Amino acid sequence: MKFSTVLESNVKTYSFKKVVLMSSLLVFLFSCNFNNEKVVCEVGGFELTEEMLNQLILLNDGSIENDDDREKALNEWVDKQLIKLEIAEKIPKSYSVNKLKAEDELGERNLFDLENQYIRENLDSTVSDEEIQEYYDKHRENYVSKSYIVRALYLKVSDTIGEHNKLAEAFLLKNDKDKDEIKKYGNLYATNFYLEESKWIYFEDLIRDIPIVENRKNKLIVNKEHSIYKEGGFTHYINILDYRLKEISCPMEFEKKLIQKHILKRRINELRETAKETILENVREKYKVNYR
Repeated sequence: MKFSTVLESNVKTYSFKKVVLMSSLLVFLFSCNFNNEKVVCEVGGFELTEEMLNQLILLNDGSIENDDDREKALNEWVDKQLIKLEIAEKIPKSYSVNKLKAEDELGERNLFDLENQYIRENLDSTVSDEEIQEYYDKHRENYVSKSYIVRALYLKVSDTIGEHNKLAEAFLLKNDKDKDEIKKYGNLYATNFYLEESKWIYFEDLIRDIPIVENRKNKLIVNKEHSIYKEGGFTHYINILDYRLKEISCPMEFEKKLIQKHILKRRINELRETAKETILENVREKYKVNYR
């Protein structure tokens, strides 16, 4: 299983491409040094470089070669800078607070990306069969479903065979002789049948050939009803005598990929719990800080 698939299901809903581009843009916005890059526009003290414009275009899912996309990104940038000038003049306190909020958001996004990188570098993505089996055994209750088992009588008979009215009447089981008539008829004429009335069978196995709609199944079972269904030149007779609910464990092989995903997600969560602290410790050792 690819790490990226698991990570994407377990992290905040950021578009990786847009987060990276936005982070880069914010770095530009709060930096005064553009390394002598070509400036394509200036508003007040704010400059827009060619590289920065290209990133804006990509951020908006545009094409760098498309003139309309370029003009749109440029005009949007100009509008934002004009708004900055206006708020800095009319509400300077709000402008200062908003700059701090933007820096704080940038810090959170940068830390988020560093956490993901930390997880990529430290995640053990190999999940052994033994680990899968252990997880399955510990969480077996999560892989249990309930199915109906029934005692029933069932016949599938070609419509070319006569005496259908007599058979339909017998399926009402109004007297003790009716079961004998059904079994006799089934042995002689039925294309498919189940006449072991004292034995239990999974309901879904019993009705494989019956054209029964989903919302009719529970009613048929719980009410212990008899029904007749016609389709494709055949008539299906069914009578539910009794029913029970039975728990069924889904085979581990059917759940293997999902269990792998759960195990990897748990490892990711464990790494994320320590990622922030570890990253901060590393950067404090790596970079010099001067307090004044």
